[in-house]
Amino acid sequence: MGGGITGLSVALEMLQRGHQVTVCEAALIGAGTTGGSSGHLDAHPEIGPKKLVGLMGQQQAAAYTKMRLDAIETIRGRADAECEFKHLPAWYYTEEPANLDAVREDFEHASTIGLETTWSQSVSLPFAAGGYRIEGMARMDCLAYVKLLARLVEKSGGQLFEQTLVSGPTDDNPRTLQTADGQTIRFEHVFCAVHCNFTDAMRLYLQTPAYQSYVLAARLRSELPEALFWDDDTPYHYIRRARIDDGRTILVGGFDHRTGAGDESRSVADLEAWTRARFDVEAILSVWSAEFFEPTDGLPFIGKVPSKQNVWIATGLGGVGLTLGTAAGSMLADLIEGRGHELEAAFSPARLPVHALGKMLAEQTTAVADYSDRILPASEIESDTLGSGQGAVGRIDGKHVAVCRDRQGCLHQRSPLCTHMGGVVRWNEMEQTWDCPVHGGRFAANGERLYGPPEKNLAQE
Repeated sequence: MGGGITGLSVALEMLQRGHQVTVCEAALIGAGTTGGSSGHLDAHPEIGPKKLVGLMGQQQAAAYTKMRLDAIETIRGRADAECEFKHLPAWYYTEEPANLDAVREDFEHASTIGLETTWSQSVSLPFAAGGYRIEGMARMDCLAYVKLLARLVEKSGGQLFEQTLVSGPTDDNPRTLQTADGQTIRFEHVFCAVHCNFTDAMRLYLQTPAYQSYVLAARLRSELPEALFWDDDTPYHYIRRARIDDGRTILVGGFDHRTGAGDESRSVADLEAWTRARFDVEAILSVWSAEFFEPTDGLPFIGKVPSKQNVWIATGLGGVGLTLGTAAGSMLADLIEGRGHELEAAFSPARLPVHALGKMLAEQTTAVADYSDRILPASEIESDTLGSGQGAVGRIDGKHVAVCRDRQGCLHQRSPLCTHMGGVVRWNEMEQTWDCPVHGGRFAANGERLYGPPEKNLAQE
């Protein structure tokens, strides 16, 4: 299930090994997180080389890094001209001189895990205090690439169905699943590649909180050097050219927050202000966001779902799903065929690392606060006062409702309870969606299910 980078990569790998494969995509190919990606392809650990080595040990950290480097080469080998794949260097930098020692420690660990790096205090950005250059990274048009993957899957004999939502597997050893329109799918193994946890494994929900990340396209008055850039901030900011032949149009991303629990307009304003403070911006061309699921212990979950015999998953890929989703193709094919993998235990969805318990519990404060909204008194809403594009959760005629007026002026009134596990949704005015802070479910203004764990639309009220 899932027609993004991960699902199609696994499908193609299994087809090339002689298996029969059916891919079911709830929306359209590339409509989810893949289509909203900025197209960075790197193998640098998001948690930093030093922390990764401390977490996994040098040998497994190197294996993890090689896995992602190999994924970049896999993408290069598949990509056609429309994908605009290009190898280029990357820079990990800091703006703060006081942080140079910490960045240098990561630099010293980077070479031990297989990255080719060079230290410099003359990063190709005027506002950087120093950092290190990483060779062999890349960028691409990920929407063109995922559409190419879909064509390769079909050319290899796979069946691909769009607009086909399939129920999440709940049995210990399922052999059939139902589509939303009542059709039955039969299989030996099922792989959930929908970015979120789409099973009934509650621990995975706790370990992969949903985040929203923002990207803008800007036109500069001068050219940006051809490289990938990201800083040491938390959350970090990242920068690259938008197109191969255009050095003045750039993509800038960052200002992540928990889905449904941030101020979307503030994040966009902060991202624009951050960009204008560092570049001579001629115009902001567009702004968008994408959802990702962040593992609380810093490692992805790739493998068999706990307590299931034939259900497989890849989730918690964080902000680097392009390489991890590609790498999941060969790894999961090996596991499904019973061959094992050197990172099987490290990435196991059944793991519960003690060192991450604190962060996992801290992340649940958002969910607990959201559930409390179900019992706390809600304010009264006058729907006639809602302007175009506005929405709110409150009470109308004694009922607890989610009500909005879309940008076309149509009024929509639905239950405010997410159909996944009953969290109270929030109105996202920027994206014109209802977002659930509990597990990242997202719905259109009219209540239709868009993304995440929910399988049903918001109920009518």
